[in-house]
Amino acid sequence: MYSNYTFEIRKLNNKIKMKEKFKMSNMFEKKVRINELTNLRKELMQQGNVVEEVKVLKELAELTEEVFGEESDENIKILNEVGGTLKYVGEFDTAKDALLKAQGFIEKKYGKDSIPYATCSLNLAEVYRFMKKYDETEDMYLNTMRIYENNNLQNDYVYASVCNNLALFYQELERYEEAIELQEKSLEVLEKVGENPIQYAITLSNLVQPYLKVKNKEKAEEYLQKSLELIEKEVGKTHNLYAAVLNNMATFYFAENEYEKALELFEESAEICEKTFGKESNNYKNILENIEVVKEKMV
Repeated sequence: MYSNYTFEIRKLNNKIKMKEKFKMSNMFEKKVRINELTNLRKELMQQGNVVEEVKVLKELAELTEEVFGEESDENIKILNEVGGTLKYVGEFDTAKDALLKAQGFIEKKYGKDSIPYATCSLNLAEVYRFMKKYDETEDMYLNTMRIYENNNLQNDYVYASVCNNLALFYQELERYEEAIELQEKSLEVLEKVGENPIQYAITLSNLVQPYLKVKNKEKAEEYLQKSLELIEKEVGKTHNLYAAVLNNMATFYFAENEYEKALELFEESAEICEKTFGKESNNYKNILENIEVVKEKMV
């Protein structure tokens, strides 16, 4: 009797060990997969292929939560990236839900005056801007700036980012002088920080339309050429950032009544945008609207 009991205990222990071994093996495989997906995502980001990046990011987010836990820093980071990326392909609700979830975890772990909370709020404000939900968006941007300032980050890349994004918000509301002031502040910070030519080029490009709106054609043209040269050098002509610069260049020629040139650039931008962001993205839809406006002028 004692012998049978001992045998059953050993048998049970062996089963538990096998389960633990399988669990460890399964967890190891998931971590390997996370590493593979992370590297693949980096490649897709370099290519500017947001459509394929989103597919990878969704699998990465699911695995990250399984491996590291829902409230882990790793999961908070990936939720932020899901929210920050999915807005570009028009998946606004999924982006918003991911960021609100991350924001809740951050508030619980670090508080509402923390840098992670500010960064998550900035990403959420961007989603609302893309959705044209402007009511609370400005306060979210300003609160993010306040937190960064309270943490002495006025000369940091993150501060340049919030200046850039708030400027785009003001630009959409036709508050061009305020947009210019913030974009120029962003340029100043980026010049001090250095080592980020892509963001510097994006900021230059973002200043083209506001300067055109305030009738400063010389400044718009100067920044346009600088941004085009930098973006082409850093990411090439098939990247979504290059499409954005082409769009701004088309806007410049449209303002000069050079409609054929504007149409050519808008169409080139649309082709790149369709491949990188997809047809459901705001970027692609906005360019199509611009094309229709140009065509109407050419009739």
